[in-house]
Amino acid sequence: MKSRKESLKLDYTSKEILARVFKYAWRNKFVLLLSVFLLISFTFLEMVQPLITKQIIDTELTGVQTTWVETMDSSKASYNGKFYEKTDQNTGNIYTIKYSKDLESYIFIEGSYKEYYIESLDQSTNTINLKKDDLSISSNYQVLGDDITKFYSLSKPLITRWIIIFGIISILILIFRLTQRVTYVSASMKLTLDLRKETFDKLNRLPIAYFSTEPSGKTVTKMIFDSEGVRGVYDVMFEIFSASISLIIVYVGLFVLDYRLALLTFLAFPIIWIWLTVYRSKVNHYNFMIRESNSVLNGRLAEFVNSVGVIQIFNKEEKMSNEYNNMLIENTGYRNRRLVITTFFGNEMLMTIQRIIVAFVLLYFGLRYFDTRTLLIATTISVYIDYIGRLVQPISSVFANLNTLEDSLVSASRVFSFLDEKEDTGLGEITGKEFTGKIEFKNVSFYYEKENYVLKDVSLKINPGDFVGLVGHTGSGKSTMMSLLERYYDLEEGEILLDGENYLNYSKADIRENIGLILQDAVIFEGTIKENIAYGIEATDEEVINVLLAIGGDKFVYELKDGIHSKTSYQGENLSIGEKQIIAFARILLKNPKILILDEATANIDTETELLIQNALNVLTENRTTFVVAHRLSTIQNADHIIVLDEGRIVEEGKHQELMALKGKYRDMYEAQIRKQGGN
Repeated sequence: MKSRKESLKLDYTSKEILARVFKYAWRNKFVLLLSVFLLISFTFLEMVQPLITKQIIDTELTGVQTTWVETMDSSKASYNGKFYEKTDQNTGNIYTIKYSKDLESYIFIEGSYKEYYIESLDQSTNTINLKKDDLSISSNYQVLGDDITKFYSLSKPLITRWIIIFGIISILILIFRLTQRVTYVSASMKLTLDLRKETFDKLNRLPIAYFSTEPSGKTVTKMIFDSEGVRGVYDVMFEIFSASISLIIVYVGLFVLDYRLALLTFLAFPIIWIWLTVYRSKVNHYNFMIRESNSVLNGRLAEFVNSVGVIQIFNKEEKMSNEYNNMLIENTGYRNRRLVITTFFGNEMLMTIQRIIVAFVLLYFGLRYFDTRTLLIATTISVYIDYIGRLVQPISSVFANLNTLEDSLVSASRVFSFLDEKEDTGLGEITGKEFTGKIEFKNVSFYYEKENYVLKDVSLKINPGDFVGLVGHTGSGKSTMMSLLERYYDLEEGEILLDGENYLNYSKADIRENIGLILQDAVIFEGTIKENIAYGIEATDEEVINVLLAIGGDKFVYELKDGIHSKTSYQGENLSIGEKQIIAFARILLKNPKILILDEATANIDTETELLIQNALNVLTENRTTFVVAHRLSTIQNADHIIVLDEGRIVEEGKHQELMALKGKYRDMYEAQIRKQGGN
């Protein structure tokens, strides 16, 4: 049989997950401990309330059926000119009050006969026969009638006091419950807040290699939704703890009432445990199948949405619809089978066990106390049944949260796996170090996968201010060279020198502070044009306007209603490709780095926009060491160096005319592009 860790596909054991969740919860220990104290307080008070009710009924309401002694105290019950008070003693003039079903009235019997029951009575002589076990005795009696109220009158102050105490306890329970709920939820929300903050901080410390293998959607899911799963584990842990507290306090009450029956109720626990184990094994199977089915459903749905154009062009709508419907039917089937098990063998089974325990309690008291103490025993039975309900309630609560626990454990495992990912090394701090732009690649070799080299013994010298074009077919190693220069990956074979010194001696933060990067798809954040250009920089409106005008971004200054304060939507959807690139260029010009990298920044723009971008590029590259990963070779014709890569090696190097004269790979690529554009 698979272990719990294997069956749920967890990266950690349940014990490890629970321990880590507790560490997060303990950070807010004051609020947590206050919540626990309030929980214990109101649970205890809720157990006291039924005992108060029992006290009022047994001692004050039905408690009139007890022994009374004659007294001289006039504040006591008055009857036939004499005064009486309750007593447990057998000295003095003792009388016993009992209720006669035959007379439908309370009677006043001479003598102490509290433990006796009425066998018969003679109304003509006012004599009564009483019996206890095998002992019979006769005595005289008087019918009290309405005079019984005189004996009840003594209980009014006591009943009033108990009701006031009951009311105070009810108010305290309400206050404690509300305060406990607020503190508990506060601690729970603080846990989620801390976790999300940690995951975001972790995101900034992860190496680029992580993002090249992990889908962004999956990472976002871990940070947002799976962090809620950790909160779910906390909630269930607290629920189980609450249930444990309730069980302990309830059992204290049960032992106070009748320790023998309390011990007997333990016999139900093995039954509940066996039932719960079998039930969970069945439900876990379907929970796993539902999770897997949901994952497949979401994946296929995303695939259909992203490929809707292809689906329509091939007229495969009906086929895709049928395929998705079949997956939905399968998913629903798993859910229905789980519903059947939950309905018939879930909470209803627990309620059935509760009813059996209640029946056993009634049988127990019926056999043990089948005598005249019926009224007193009835309140005990009532309180006991109330406690049995409170006993089953926490078990039911834990049971109801078990499904949540399974899902939460999986989510928590994902979050903790993310937090335990290997972090980027050598990030360091920005020290203000400025480079001249002199760069040298020295026998650099690099691979993403063992022995599958994407760069092979690359050596290259670049002087400050040089314009360098990198060309080559897809997979030749152009972007990898730039990724290494930016220290997105750690170099193991060869060296990269900055100003003559191994760049590993500098922090990554310092190196990246000296590099400006413009990608093929310009990154635009939701906000304003100014906020995007002055990203991470404190800049005035005038400084932003100047860099825009310098690179031909006049439109953003003069044509837009709000100028540089115009809004940019999510991912710059309200901007054209060219406008995005202008903003990206302005961002770099404002940053003013010594090294510039353009990774196919002009690959997806039209010819007219390319001219605008080319003019901006001329401004941007002035007095900067510039690398252009070129798709359109026309953008690098004036480059100081053109490096031709093929299968990770530099196969040609020189200026445009020099490479054309070689009649090698560069010329073949250039002429192929000319023919594609319809030129000569």
